This record gives sequence, C-alpha cells and structure tokens, in this order.
Amino acid sequence: MRLKHIEALNAMMMTGSVSGAARLLHVTQPAVTLTLQHAELQLGYQLFTREKRRLVPTREAHALYPEVQRLMMQLQDIRRLAFALGSKETSSELRILIVPSLAVRVLPDALAIFRRKYPKIQLSVRTLHSNEIARAIALREGDVGIVYGNANHAGFTDVHVATGRLVFVSKSRQRGSDRRSTIALEDVMREPFIRIDEHDPIGAMLAGQWSRLGLKPVAGMSVQTHHIAMVFAEQGFGPAVIDSFTARASQSADLHVRTLTPEIPVQIRALIPSGERSPGAITDFISAMQVATTEA
Repeated sequence: MRLKHIEALNAMMMTGSVSGAARLLHVTQPAVTLTLQHAELQLGYQLFTREKRRLVPTREAHALYPEVQRLMMQLQDIRRLAFALGSKETSSELRILIVPSLAVRVLPDALAIFRRKYPKIQLSVRTLHSNEIARAIALREGDVGIVYGNANHAGFTDVHVATGRLVFVSKSRQRGSDRRSTIALEDVMREPFIRIDEHDPIGAMLAGQWSRLGLKPVAGMSVQTHHIAMVFAEQGFGPAVIDSFTARASQSADLHVRTLTPEIPVQIRALIPSGERSPGAITDFISAMQVATTEA
C-alpha cells in the first residue's frame, strides 16, 4: 500500500463516509473513491463493501486499521518535529514541561530561585504525565522536562535531579491510624488504598514490587497524579501511596506520612532534547530544581 492509500483508508475509517474522508483530506469525493479502488486492486481484496448506498469496512479493513492508526501517529510526530525544528523560538523563552504533582510546590520553589538570575525571561509551563513529557521533549516541543523515573530515548538526554521514596499517607484521625514512621508493604496491601495508575512510571514500579513479593492489592481507588491521591487522603477517602516530594508539600497537619518498607526509591530527572547545547538558562533551572527538591 502506498501512503495515499493508507491516508484514504484512515480517513474513511475515521469519518465513516466518502464525503467525510474527502473533507478530511481536502480532496474531491471521486479522488477518495479512486484511491481506495487502486488500493484494493493492489492488495487483491476489498477494503469496503457497498451496503444501502454507503461503504462498510470489510474484515480486512478492520484488521489493518490498528496498524494504520499507529503509522498515522508516527507521521504526525514527524510533522510536529519538522515544525519544531523550523520554528523561530529564541532563548528569551524557557518552555518547561513538568508532571502535575511537582508543579504544585517544588516548581514554584525552583522558579523563585531561578527568577533571581533570570527576572525577565519568559516562561511557558505545561503539566503532562511523564511518558507524555518524554515524547514531547523528543519532538522538541519543550526545552526541559521534569519527570518521575528513568526514561531512555534517542531523542533526549537526561539529568538526575533528586531521589526520594514512596510513602504511605493517611489522615491521623482515622480509626486505626498510628504514629509509626514506617509501614511494611504487606500491611498496606491488606486494606484498600489510593494508588497511582499503573500506566504511570511510579505506579508501574509499585505494581512490580508487590508482584515480586507475591502480593495483590485489595480493591481501592487509582488516580493519575500523586497530588490528587494526597488530597483524597487528606479529605479522609482512605490512605494513599505517593512520592515523598508530593507528601512534603501537604498543608494538612492531620496527614501522617510513613516510609514504605522495603524502601522503593523514586527518581526525578530532567530531560533535554538530544543534540542541543544546553543553554545557561536550562542548566540553571535544573540546578534550581535540585535545590528545591533537596529543601522540599
């Protein structure tokens, strides 16, 4: 299949009609029909059948579509990267991508340090999840990304910022709460708790740890950010497992924090697009993050 065949198939599957596909591709309806016919001739089987004056995808079209979607996403990434490489961004703006939980307390502390040296630099801050940040930095959609965990990709280099740990937080006034400074993971797993979704690097790390210990969590609640988990714990919806950096940002005097045992380390790393000579502003921002996480 040629690229134009794949684009026509994708447009048809997305819109469900020749007219919709034509609008999406900015071509005429006969052009879409002809392209699909050429694709079917090349493949030797039908991609669509006509039923009640509309084209319906065949079994083969449905089988091809997931791979077509993946290819179209890759093409979109190429277009985004090509645009970013040709953009006229200057060093007068620092584009920061950061996970939501670290944007609540650690980032403001770091920016207070950073602003002393760069009082006039324009800042752009976007909050994304770690895997989204890694992808965006590889596509040069940001100048520096702050993520949880290790990330390896040819599109960026990474710098260690800080190492913390997973902690168990609970509202002190809750029945059964105690003042111990540590708690075993086996004990945590006996009751429902709020945890980070396993698609998150830290959530995956926690899931890997309990799997190695042969444990299984009791049905509870999963959320997408450490900060949301902490807020729910503060409000009495149950205990939560979060990172120590987020826990230090709590404003609640009732939140009891205990270190999980065996200890599960949490890394914060800064991502920089590969091949870029790190300008002073980026280096100084990373240094400010290192100070802010140490003091958190």
